[in-house]
Amino acid sequence: MKHRLTLFSDAVYAIIITLMALDLRTPETPGWHGWWHLLPRIGGYSATFALLLMIWLHHHHMFCRVREVNRAMFWFNGGALFFSSLLPLTLRSIIEHPHDPTAYIVYQIVAWNAMTGMTWFRWSASKMHGSDPGWKEWARKRNRVAAIGTLQAAVFCALTFVYLPAAIAIYLAMLIFLIASIDISASPGAMDTQEGTEGSPQP
Repeated sequence: MKHRLTLFSDAVYAIIITLMALDLRTPETPGWHGWWHLLPRIGGYSATFALLLMIWLHHHHMFCRVREVNRAMFWFNGGALFFSSLLPLTLRSIIEHPHDPTAYIVYQIVAWNAMTGMTWFRWSASKMHGSDPGWKEWARKRNRVAAIGTLQAAVFCALTFVYLPAAIAIYLAMLIFLIASIDISASPGAMDTQEGTEGSPQP
């Protein structure tokens, strides 16, 4: 179950990124002037790509650490995938209405739910894996990052109606922080656990 869910999730994230890339359009006018007007769209794509990459990396780290998946973990993973799949839609709304505060707030709410789904997944996994070596310390760090992310989302939504550029700057700063907070390499013990699980007979 764990192995199949990992493959399914990886495929969903890949499809989401592909849909965003297909939504990009070539410049309407030739020359550098056309590319200049395309920069906001490329910037939005880049920020959302980085967000999805961060979510996928966190997803990968959690699945490296868990040995099995229960019903709650399955549905929370599905919820995270569902909200992640809405990111291309909310990004398109921002691109088509760049001065609409509501478009940015909807984007932030969807992004927050996509990340919070993984937080609920981690809390559900703690019931089975809380005694695993290194789990509590790792989960404590991730919970702290999740709390900071929630605070950022609230500040972003409030600032959107006051001064939109400041809200965007806070979002980008938080995105950089989230990416930097995840170690690219998984712990050796976690990788050993993953290999042992994937090498066992699948039901």
